[in-house]
Amino acid sequence: MKRILALVLSLAMILVVFLMAGCGDDPTETTGSSSTSGTTGSGSETDNTSGTSGGSETTGGSGDTSSSATEPTETAEPDGYSKPYGFEDVDFGGATFTIAADDGVADGWDASKEVYSEETDTISVAVRLRNEVMQELYNCTIQVEAVGEIGPLIEADRTSGTDRIKAYTVKYGGKGTAEDGANYNLYTLGINFENPWWDQTYVDTYSVRKNNGTMTLYTMIGDFALSSFSATHAIIVNKDVLATSPVQDDIYELVRNKEWTMDKFMEFIINTAQESSGNSELHWSEGDIMGWVRTAHATHGLHAASGLSIIENNDGVLSLAVGNHLTEWSTVMETAIAVWDTQGSETIAYTDVQEALSSATTLFGSEVLDVLERMKDTENVSVGVLPYPLYSESQENYAHYVDNHIYAYAVPTSVSNPTVMGEFLEVYAFHSRYLVRPAWIDAYAYDYCSDADSAEMLEIILDTRTYDPGYLWWSQYESSFSGFISNDQNEVTRWNDRNAATIQNDINTFVEKISSREV
Repeated sequence: MKRILALVLSLAMILVVFLMAGCGDDPTETTGSSSTSGTTGSGSETDNTSGTSGGSETTGGSGDTSSSATEPTETAEPDGYSKPYGFEDVDFGGATFTIAADDGVADGWDASKEVYSEETDTISVAVRLRNEVMQELYNCTIQVEAVGEIGPLIEADRTSGTDRIKAYTVKYGGKGTAEDGANYNLYTLGINFENPWWDQTYVDTYSVRKNNGTMTLYTMIGDFALSSFSATHAIIVNKDVLATSPVQDDIYELVRNKEWTMDKFMEFIINTAQESSGNSELHWSEGDIMGWVRTAHATHGLHAASGLSIIENNDGVLSLAVGNHLTEWSTVMETAIAVWDTQGSETIAYTDVQEALSSATTLFGSEVLDVLERMKDTENVSVGVLPYPLYSESQENYAHYVDNHIYAYAVPTSVSNPTVMGEFLEVYAFHSRYLVRPAWIDAYAYDYCSDADSAEMLEIILDTRTYDPGYLWWSQYESSFSGFISNDQNEVTRWNDRNAATIQNDINTFVEKISSREV
Protein backbone atom coordinates (compact mmCIF):
# COMPACT_ATOMS: atom_id res chain seq x y z
CA MET A 1 0.00 0.00 0.00
CA LYS A 2 2.85 2.42 0.85
CA ARG A 3 4.42 1.90 -2.58
CA ILE A 4 1.10 2.30 -4.40
CA LEU A 5 0.42 5.60 -2.61
CA ALA A 6 3.91 6.82 -3.42
CA LEU A 7 3.52 5.91 -7.12
CA VAL A 8 0.13 7.63 -7.40
CA LEU A 9 1.41 10.82 -5.75
CA SER A 10 4.53 10.89 -7.92
CA LEU A 11 2.58 10.39 -11.16
CA ALA A 12 0.11 13.11 -10.15
CA MET A 13 2.89 15.60 -9.52
CA ILE A 14 4.60 14.75 -12.81
CA LEU A 15 1.30 15.35 -14.62
CA VAL A 16 1.06 18.79 -13.03
CA VAL A 17 4.40 19.74 -14.57
CA PHE A 18 3.02 19.09 -18.09
CA LEU A 19 -0.16 20.99 -17.31
CA MET A 20 1.83 24.00 -16.08
CA ALA A 21 2.08 25.57 -19.52
CA GLY A 22 -1.64 26.16 -19.54
CA CYS A 23 -1.70 27.84 -16.15
CA GLY A 24 -1.63 31.59 -15.69
CA ASP A 25 0.78 33.33 -13.38
CA ASP A 26 -1.60 35.65 -11.60
CA PRO A 27 0.02 36.62 -8.32
CA THR A 28 -1.23 35.10 -5.11
CA GLU A 29 -1.35 36.85 -1.77
CA THR A 30 1.39 36.09 0.71
CA THR A 31 -1.04 35.69 3.57
CA GLY A 32 0.04 35.95 7.17
CA SER A 33 2.98 38.23 6.43
CA SER A 34 3.89 41.83 5.89
CA SER A 35 4.30 43.32 2.42
CA THR A 36 7.29 42.22 0.38
CA SER A 37 7.01 45.05 -2.15
CA GLY A 38 10.37 46.42 -1.04
CA THR A 39 12.15 43.41 -2.52
CA THR A 40 10.63 43.48 -5.99
CA GLY A 41 12.54 44.32 -9.13
CA SER A 42 14.44 42.95 -12.09
CA GLY A 43 17.10 40.28 -11.83
CA SER A 44 18.74 41.16 -15.12
CA GLU A 45 22.10 41.93 -13.52
CA THR A 46 22.56 38.36 -12.31
CA ASP A 47 25.16 36.13 -14.01
CA ASN A 48 23.50 34.68 -17.08
CA THR A 49 25.74 31.65 -17.65
CA SER A 50 24.73 28.12 -16.79
CA GLY A 51 28.19 27.21 -15.50
CA THR A 52 27.65 23.46 -15.47
CA SER A 53 30.73 21.63 -14.24
CA GLY A 54 31.87 18.89 -11.91
CA GLY A 55 28.94 17.13 -10.29
CA SER A 56 26.40 19.75 -11.33
CA GLU A 57 22.88 18.90 -12.39
CA THR A 58 20.57 21.43 -13.98
CA THR A 59 16.84 21.86 -14.31
CA GLY A 60 14.97 24.28 -16.49
CA GLY A 61 15.60 26.73 -19.28
CA SER A 62 14.36 30.24 -19.93
CA GLY A 63 11.34 32.04 -21.25
CA ASP A 64 9.56 35.35 -20.73
CA THR A 65 6.61 34.80 -18.42
CA SER A 66 6.12 38.35 -17.14
CA SER A 67 2.61 39.44 -16.28
CA SER A 68 0.90 42.50 -14.92
CA ALA A 69 0.15 42.65 -11.23
CA THR A 70 -3.35 42.25 -9.86
CA GLU A 71 -4.56 43.09 -6.40
CA PRO A 72 -4.92 40.00 -4.22
CA THR A 73 -8.21 39.18 -2.58
CA GLU A 74 -8.55 38.59 1.13
CA THR A 75 -9.41 34.93 0.52
CA ALA A 76 -6.62 34.17 -1.96
CA GLU A 77 -4.69 31.09 -0.87
CA PRO A 78 -1.21 30.63 -2.35
CA ASP A 79 -0.84 27.39 -4.28
CA GLY A 80 2.78 27.63 -5.35
CA TYR A 81 2.04 27.83 -9.08
CA SER A 82 1.81 31.62 -9.32
CA LYS A 83 4.07 34.48 -8.32
CA PRO A 84 3.57 35.84 -4.82
CA TYR A 85 2.07 39.30 -4.48
CA GLY A 86 4.75 41.94 -4.85
CA PHE A 87 6.91 39.82 -7.17
CA GLU A 88 4.83 40.06 -10.35
CA ASP A 89 7.56 41.84 -12.31
CA VAL A 90 10.50 39.70 -11.24
CA ASP A 91 12.30 38.19 -14.24
CA PHE A 92 15.81 36.82 -13.78
CA GLY A 93 16.68 37.12 -17.46
CA GLY A 94 17.66 33.51 -17.99
CA ALA A 95 20.10 33.53 -15.07
CA THR A 96 21.44 30.38 -13.45
CA PHE A 97 21.38 30.08 -9.66
CA THR A 98 23.87 27.44 -8.54
CA ILE A 99 23.57 26.18 -4.97
CA ALA A 100 26.48 24.18 -3.55
CA ALA A 101 25.17 21.41 -1.32
CA ASP A 102 26.72 18.64 0.75
CA ASP A 103 26.47 15.33 -1.12
CA GLY A 104 26.03 13.29 2.06
CA VAL A 105 28.81 10.83 1.23
CA ALA A 106 30.53 11.42 4.57
CA ASP A 107 27.57 10.72 6.86
CA GLY A 108 24.47 9.98 4.77
CA TRP A 109 22.89 13.43 5.17
CA ASP A 110 22.49 14.51 1.55
CA ALA A 111 21.57 18.19 1.17
CA SER A 112 21.81 18.17 -2.63
CA LYS A 113 18.49 16.37 -3.02
CA GLU A 114 16.78 19.40 -1.45
CA VAL A 115 17.88 21.39 -4.49
CA TYR A 116 17.55 18.79 -7.24
CA SER A 117 17.12 15.02 -7.47
CA GLU A 118 16.38 12.62 -10.30
CA GLU A 119 14.72 10.10 -7.99
CA THR A 120 11.05 9.19 -8.43
CA ASP A 121 9.88 9.40 -4.82
CA THR A 122 7.22 11.91 -3.82
CA ILE A 123 9.62 14.46 -2.35
CA SER A 124 12.07 14.40 -5.27
CA VAL A 125 9.22 14.86 -7.74
CA ALA A 126 8.03 17.88 -5.74
CA VAL A 127 11.53 19.39 -5.70
CA ARG A 128 11.74 19.11 -9.49
CA LEU A 129 8.24 20.54 -9.81
CA ARG A 130 9.23 23.58 -7.76
CA ASN A 131 12.25 24.13 -10.01
CA GLU A 132 10.16 23.78 -13.18
CA VAL A 133 7.56 26.22 -11.86
CA MET A 134 10.24 28.77 -11.03
CA GLN A 135 11.83 28.28 -14.44
CA GLU A 136 8.55 29.17 -16.14
CA LEU A 137 7.59 32.03 -13.85
CA TYR A 138 10.91 33.80 -13.40
CA ASN A 139 12.99 32.86 -16.46
CA CYS A 140 15.81 31.20 -14.54
CA THR A 141 17.59 27.90 -14.02
CA ILE A 142 18.25 26.25 -10.65
CA GLN A 143 21.39 24.13 -10.47
CA VAL A 144 22.95 22.04 -7.71
CA GLU A 145 26.65 21.44 -7.18
CA ALA A 146 26.78 18.30 -5.03
CA VAL A 147 30.17 18.03 -3.32
CA GLY A 148 31.75 16.72 -0.16
CA GLU A 149 33.81 19.87 0.46
CA ILE A 150 32.05 23.16 -0.27
CA GLY A 151 34.77 25.50 0.97
CA PRO A 152 37.05 25.17 -2.09
CA LEU A 153 34.18 26.17 -4.40
CA ILE A 154 33.50 29.34 -2.45
CA GLU A 155 37.19 30.18 -2.26
CA ALA A 156 37.59 29.65 -6.02
CA ASP A 157 34.87 32.21 -6.70
CA ARG A 158 36.39 34.66 -4.27
CA THR A 159 39.94 34.46 -5.65
CA SER A 160 38.84 34.54 -9.30
CA GLY A 161 36.37 37.38 -8.86
CA THR A 162 33.45 35.29 -10.11
CA ASP A 163 30.19 34.32 -8.45
CA ARG A 164 29.13 30.98 -9.86
CA ILE A 165 28.03 29.70 -6.43
CA LYS A 166 25.07 31.81 -5.30
CA ALA A 167 24.32 30.02 -2.01
CA TYR A 168 25.55 26.99 -0.11
CA THR A 169 24.59 24.64 2.70
CA VAL A 170 26.07 24.90 6.19
CA LYS A 171 26.10 22.07 8.73
CA TYR A 172 26.88 21.90 12.46
CA GLY A 173 25.37 25.20 13.51
CA GLY A 174 27.03 27.81 11.31
CA LYS A 175 28.71 29.87 14.04
CA GLY A 176 31.93 30.01 12.01
CA THR A 177 29.94 31.08 8.97
CA ALA A 178 28.73 34.10 10.90
CA GLU A 179 32.18 34.94 12.24
CA ASP A 180 34.41 34.64 9.17
CA GLY A 181 33.21 37.76 7.34
CA ALA A 182 32.90 35.86 4.07
CA ASN A 183 29.10 35.73 3.95
CA TYR A 184 26.39 38.34 3.57
CA ASN A 185 24.33 39.62 6.43
CA LEU A 186 21.06 38.31 5.01
CA TYR A 187 19.12 41.35 6.19
CA THR A 188 20.98 43.37 3.55
CA LEU A 189 19.48 41.21 0.78
CA GLY A 190 16.00 42.70 1.19
CA ILE A 191 14.43 39.43 2.36
CA ASN A 192 11.27 39.71 4.45
CA PHE A 193 11.94 37.10 7.11
CA GLU A 194 8.47 37.62 8.59
CA ASN A 195 6.96 35.67 5.70
CA PRO A 196 5.63 32.23 6.72
CA TRP A 197 8.00 30.29 4.45
CA TRP A 198 10.89 31.25 6.74
CA ASP A 199 11.39 29.44 10.05
CA GLN A 200 10.62 32.31 12.39
CA THR A 201 12.04 30.54 15.43
CA TYR A 202 15.38 30.14 13.64
CA VAL A 203 15.29 33.76 12.49
CA ASP A 204 14.51 35.04 15.99
CA THR A 205 17.18 32.82 17.56
CA TYR A 206 20.08 33.69 15.24
CA SER A 207 19.37 37.35 14.48
CA VAL A 208 22.12 38.98 16.53
CA ARG A 209 22.95 42.66 16.89
CA LYS A 210 26.44 44.03 16.38
CA ASN A 211 27.82 46.44 18.97
CA ASN A 212 26.50 49.34 16.86
CA GLY A 213 22.96 47.92 16.98
CA THR A 214 22.89 46.55 13.43
CA MET A 215 20.86 43.34 13.26
CA THR A 216 22.64 40.46 11.54
CA LEU A 217 21.66 37.02 10.27
CA TYR A 218 24.19 34.94 8.35
CA THR A 219 22.38 31.62 7.88
CA MET A 220 18.74 30.87 7.15
CA ILE A 221 16.18 28.09 7.30
CA GLY A 222 13.23 28.17 4.93
CA ASP A 223 10.83 25.52 3.68
CA PHE A 224 13.45 24.51 1.12
CA ALA A 225 15.71 23.26 3.96
CA LEU A 226 14.24 19.77 4.18
CA SER A 227 16.98 18.57 6.53
CA SER A 228 15.45 20.87 9.15
CA PHE A 229 12.37 18.64 8.88
CA SER A 230 14.03 15.22 8.82
CA ALA A 231 16.63 16.06 11.51
CA THR A 232 13.94 16.95 14.05
CA HIS A 233 13.89 14.63 17.06
CA ALA A 234 10.46 13.14 17.77
CA ILE A 235 8.74 9.97 18.94
CA ILE A 236 7.82 7.10 16.62
CA VAL A 237 5.03 4.78 17.76
CA ASN A 238 4.50 1.19 16.64
CA LYS A 239 0.75 1.04 16.09
CA ASP A 240 0.53 -2.75 16.36
CA VAL A 241 2.02 -2.61 19.86
CA LEU A 242 -0.19 0.40 20.63
CA ALA A 243 -3.29 -1.63 19.73
CA THR A 244 -2.41 -4.23 22.39
CA SER A 245 -1.45 -1.74 25.10
CA PRO A 246 -3.55 -1.88 28.29
CA VAL A 247 -3.69 1.92 28.10
CA GLN A 248 -6.40 2.57 25.53
CA ASP A 249 -6.48 6.37 25.40
CA ASP A 250 -6.66 7.78 21.88
CA ILE A 251 -3.07 8.97 21.74
CA TYR A 252 -3.69 11.46 18.92
CA GLU A 253 -6.58 13.03 20.79
CA LEU A 254 -4.32 13.40 23.80
CA VAL A 255 -1.93 15.40 21.62
CA ARG A 256 -4.70 17.55 20.14
CA ASN A 257 -6.15 18.32 23.57
CA LYS A 258 -2.69 19.00 25.04
CA GLU A 259 -3.17 16.10 27.45
CA TRP A 260 -0.13 14.30 26.04
CA THR A 261 2.11 14.83 29.07
CA MET A 262 5.20 13.19 30.55
CA ASP A 263 2.96 11.51 33.14
CA LYS A 264 0.83 9.97 30.40
CA PHE A 265 3.97 8.99 28.48
CA MET A 266 5.28 7.09 31.52
CA GLU A 267 1.89 5.43 32.00
CA PHE A 268 2.04 4.05 28.47
CA ILE A 269 5.65 2.88 28.90
CA ILE A 270 5.12 1.09 32.21
CA ASN A 271 1.87 -0.63 31.30
CA THR A 272 2.87 -1.70 27.79
CA ALA A 273 6.27 -3.25 28.61
CA GLN A 274 6.16 -7.05 28.83
CA GLU A 275 8.95 -9.39 29.94
CA SER A 276 8.92 -12.70 28.06
CA SER A 277 12.51 -13.94 28.20
CA GLY A 278 12.14 -15.36 31.70
CA ASN A 279 15.12 -13.56 33.25
CA SER A 280 13.10 -10.85 35.00
CA GLU A 281 14.79 -8.16 32.90
CA LEU A 282 13.50 -6.08 30.01
CA HIS A 283 15.57 -5.98 26.81
CA TRP A 284 14.24 -5.61 23.29
CA SER A 285 17.00 -7.87 21.93
CA GLU A 286 15.68 -10.76 24.03
CA GLY A 287 12.20 -10.53 22.56
CA ASP A 288 10.69 -8.51 25.39
CA ILE A 289 8.20 -5.78 24.52
CA MET A 290 9.63 -2.44 25.56
CA GLY A 291 7.66 0.67 26.34
CA TRP A 292 10.32 3.04 25.02
CA VAL A 293 13.68 2.61 23.32
CA ARG A 294 15.93 5.54 22.55
CA THR A 295 19.46 6.57 21.69
CA ALA A 296 21.49 8.58 24.17
CA HIS A 297 20.41 11.76 22.35
CA ALA A 298 16.86 11.36 23.66
CA THR A 299 18.01 13.12 26.84
CA HIS A 300 18.26 16.25 24.70
CA GLY A 301 14.79 15.60 23.33
CA LEU A 302 13.45 15.33 26.88
CA HIS A 303 14.70 18.64 28.23
CA ALA A 304 14.09 20.49 24.94
CA ALA A 305 10.46 19.35 25.15
CA SER A 306 10.03 21.79 28.04
CA GLY A 307 10.54 24.76 25.72
CA LEU A 308 13.25 26.13 28.03
CA SER A 309 16.39 27.49 26.36
CA ILE A 310 19.96 27.33 27.60
CA ILE A 311 20.88 30.47 25.66
CA GLU A 312 18.10 32.82 24.62
CA ASN A 313 17.80 35.77 22.25
CA ASN A 314 15.98 38.94 23.26
CA ASP A 315 15.70 41.32 20.30
CA GLY A 316 19.13 40.41 18.99
CA VAL A 317 20.90 40.12 22.34
CA LEU A 318 22.10 36.66 23.35
CA SER A 319 22.27 35.72 27.03
CA LEU A 320 22.35 32.70 29.30
CA ALA A 321 18.72 31.93 30.12
CA VAL A 322 19.19 29.27 32.79
CA GLY A 323 19.81 31.64 35.69
CA ASN A 324 16.53 33.44 35.10
CA HIS A 325 14.59 30.17 35.18
CA LEU A 326 16.37 28.06 37.78
CA THR A 327 13.17 26.85 39.44
CA GLU A 328 11.64 25.80 36.13
CA TRP A 329 14.86 24.11 35.00
CA SER A 330 15.21 22.22 38.26
CA THR A 331 11.64 20.93 37.99
CA VAL A 332 12.20 19.87 34.39
CA MET A 333 15.38 18.00 35.34
CA GLU A 334 13.63 16.09 38.12
CA THR A 335 10.82 15.05 35.79
CA ALA A 336 13.17 14.20 32.91
CA ILE A 337 15.28 11.98 35.17
CA ALA A 338 12.14 10.15 36.31
CA VAL A 339 11.03 9.63 32.70
CA TRP A 340 14.50 8.44 31.68
CA ASP A 341 14.53 5.85 34.48
CA THR A 342 11.00 4.59 33.82
CA GLN A 343 10.64 0.81 34.00
CA GLY A 344 10.27 -0.50 30.47
CA SER A 345 12.75 1.91 28.86
CA GLU A 346 16.11 1.08 27.30
CA THR A 347 18.94 3.06 25.69
CA ILE A 348 20.21 1.34 22.54
CA ALA A 349 22.12 2.07 19.31
CA TYR A 350 20.76 4.05 16.34
CA THR A 351 20.21 1.02 14.11
CA ASP A 352 18.68 -0.91 16.99
CA VAL A 353 15.97 1.72 17.49
CA GLN A 354 14.94 1.22 13.87
CA GLU A 355 15.04 -2.57 14.29
CA ALA A 356 13.00 -2.51 17.51
CA LEU A 357 10.30 -0.41 15.85
CA SER A 358 10.30 -2.62 12.75
CA SER A 359 10.06 -5.84 14.75
CA ALA A 360 7.26 -4.56 17.00
CA THR A 361 9.34 -5.05 20.14
CA THR A 362 8.74 -1.53 21.41
CA LEU A 363 5.81 0.85 21.69
CA PHE A 364 7.81 4.07 21.40
CA GLY A 365 11.14 4.90 19.81
CA SER A 366 12.89 8.28 19.99
CA GLU A 367 14.86 9.27 16.90
CA VAL A 368 15.12 11.94 14.23
CA LEU A 369 12.24 11.84 11.75
CA ASP A 370 14.64 10.62 9.08
CA VAL A 371 14.32 7.15 10.62
CA LEU A 372 10.91 6.88 8.92
CA GLU A 373 12.53 7.20 5.49
CA ARG A 374 15.08 4.55 6.45
CA MET A 375 12.22 2.21 7.39
CA LYS A 376 10.07 2.88 4.32
CA ASP A 377 10.83 -0.40 2.54
CA THR A 378 10.25 -2.58 5.60
CA GLU A 379 7.21 -4.75 5.01
CA ASN A 380 4.29 -5.20 7.42
CA VAL A 381 5.25 -2.35 9.74
CA SER A 382 2.61 0.06 10.99
CA VAL A 383 4.04 3.17 12.62
CA GLY A 384 2.97 6.70 13.42
CA VAL A 385 4.69 9.80 14.72
CA LEU A 386 4.12 11.84 17.87
CA PRO A 387 5.51 15.03 19.39
CA TYR A 388 7.52 14.87 22.58
CA PRO A 389 5.12 15.15 25.55
CA LEU A 390 4.38 18.32 27.49
CA TYR A 391 5.63 18.66 31.04
CA SER A 392 2.16 19.74 32.10
CA GLU A 393 -1.14 20.60 30.46
CA SER A 394 -0.45 24.26 31.23
CA GLN A 395 2.70 24.29 29.07
CA GLU A 396 2.19 26.68 26.18
CA ASN A 397 3.20 24.34 23.37
CA TYR A 398 5.14 21.26 22.37
CA ALA A 399 8.85 21.72 21.63
CA HIS A 400 11.45 19.75 19.67
CA TYR A 401 15.15 20.09 19.06
CA VAL A 402 16.70 19.75 15.62
CA ASP A 403 19.84 17.64 15.36
CA ASN A 404 23.05 19.39 14.31
CA HIS A 405 23.04 17.55 10.97
CA ILE A 406 20.60 20.23 9.87
CA TYR A 407 21.68 22.21 6.80
CA ALA A 408 21.19 25.96 6.98
CA TYR A 409 21.95 28.16 3.95
CA ALA A 410 24.36 31.07 3.49
CA VAL A 411 25.17 33.53 0.68
CA PRO A 412 28.89 34.20 0.09
CA THR A 413 30.09 37.78 -0.37
CA SER A 414 31.44 36.77 -3.79
CA VAL A 415 27.87 37.08 -5.11
CA SER A 416 27.88 40.28 -7.17
CA ASN A 417 24.21 41.24 -6.91
CA PRO A 418 22.93 40.45 -3.40
CA THR A 419 19.58 42.19 -3.97
CA VAL A 420 18.74 39.88 -6.86
CA MET A 421 19.86 36.93 -4.75
CA GLY A 422 17.46 38.10 -2.05
CA GLU A 423 14.63 38.09 -4.58
CA PHE A 424 15.54 34.59 -5.66
CA LEU A 425 15.68 33.24 -2.12
CA GLU A 426 12.32 34.82 -1.27
CA VAL A 427 10.52 33.16 -4.17
CA TYR A 428 12.53 29.94 -3.74
CA ALA A 429 11.28 29.70 -0.16
CA PHE A 430 7.74 30.70 -1.17
CA HIS A 431 7.36 27.99 -3.82
CA SER A 432 9.01 25.45 -1.52
CA ARG A 433 6.39 26.10 1.14
CA TYR A 434 3.45 25.42 -1.15
CA LEU A 435 4.92 22.72 -3.40
CA VAL A 436 7.64 20.89 -1.47
CA ARG A 437 6.62 21.04 2.18
CA PRO A 438 3.16 19.47 1.53
CA ALA A 439 4.83 16.69 -0.47
CA TRP A 440 7.24 16.06 2.40
CA ILE A 441 4.33 15.81 4.83
CA ASP A 442 2.48 13.46 2.46
CA ALA A 443 5.50 11.22 2.01
CA TYR A 444 6.23 10.91 5.71
CA ALA A 445 2.59 10.58 6.77
CA TYR A 446 1.21 8.32 4.04
CA ASP A 447 4.15 6.65 2.27
CA TYR A 448 6.19 5.99 5.40
CA CYS A 449 3.53 5.86 8.12
CA SER A 450 0.29 5.06 6.19
CA ASP A 451 -1.35 7.15 8.86
CA ALA A 452 -3.53 10.23 8.26
CA ASP A 453 -3.19 11.32 11.90
CA SER A 454 0.57 11.49 11.47
CA ALA A 455 0.19 14.30 8.92
CA GLU A 456 -1.33 16.47 11.64
CA MET A 457 1.30 15.36 14.13
CA LEU A 458 4.08 16.25 11.69
CA GLU A 459 2.69 19.75 11.25
CA ILE A 460 2.67 20.17 15.03
CA ILE A 461 6.25 18.94 15.27
CA LEU A 462 7.56 21.13 12.42
CA ASP A 463 5.83 24.19 13.87
CA THR A 464 7.48 23.67 17.27
CA ARG A 465 11.13 23.18 16.28
CA THR A 466 13.76 24.89 18.43
CA TYR A 467 17.38 25.82 17.70
CA ASP A 468 19.16 26.56 20.97
CA PRO A 469 22.56 28.28 20.49
CA GLY A 470 23.58 26.40 23.64
CA TYR A 471 23.57 23.36 21.38
CA LEU A 472 24.09 24.41 17.76
CA TRP A 473 26.76 27.04 18.51
CA TRP A 474 28.14 25.86 21.85
CA SER A 475 27.29 22.17 22.05
CA GLN A 476 29.32 21.59 25.20
CA TYR A 477 26.68 23.38 27.23
CA GLU A 478 23.78 21.21 26.09
CA SER A 479 25.82 18.08 26.76
CA SER A 480 25.91 19.02 30.45
CA PHE A 481 22.11 19.01 30.64
CA SER A 482 21.84 15.69 28.84
CA GLY A 483 24.41 14.34 31.28
CA PHE A 484 22.34 15.46 34.25
CA ILE A 485 19.47 13.31 32.98
CA SER A 486 21.41 10.19 32.05
CA ASN A 487 23.45 10.31 35.29
CA ASP A 488 20.49 11.03 37.58
CA GLN A 489 22.07 14.26 38.81
CA ASN A 490 20.09 17.47 38.98
CA GLU A 491 22.93 19.99 39.20
CA VAL A 492 21.44 22.87 37.25
CA THR A 493 21.99 25.49 39.95
CA ARG A 494 25.62 24.53 40.52
CA TRP A 495 26.23 24.39 36.77
CA ASN A 496 24.79 27.87 36.32
CA ASP A 497 26.97 29.31 39.08
CA ARG A 498 30.09 27.78 37.55
CA ASN A 499 29.44 28.59 33.91
CA ALA A 500 27.51 31.87 33.75
CA ALA A 501 30.59 34.08 33.41
CA THR A 502 32.25 31.78 30.84
CA ILE A 503 29.15 31.65 28.67
CA GLN A 504 28.70 35.41 28.76
CA ASN A 505 32.33 35.76 27.71
CA ASP A 506 31.73 33.37 24.80
CA ILE A 507 28.76 35.45 23.71
CA ASN A 508 30.71 38.71 24.01
CA THR A 509 33.57 37.27 21.95
CA PHE A 510 31.15 36.25 19.21
CA VAL A 511 29.54 39.69 19.11
CA GLU A 512 32.97 41.33 18.94
CA LYS A 513 33.89 39.17 15.96
CA ILE A 514 30.79 39.94 13.92
CA SER A 515 31.02 43.62 14.90
CA SER A 516 34.49 43.79 13.35
CA ARG A 517 33.23 42.56 9.98
CA GLU A 518 32.18 44.85 7.17
CA VAL A 519 29.24 42.59 6.24
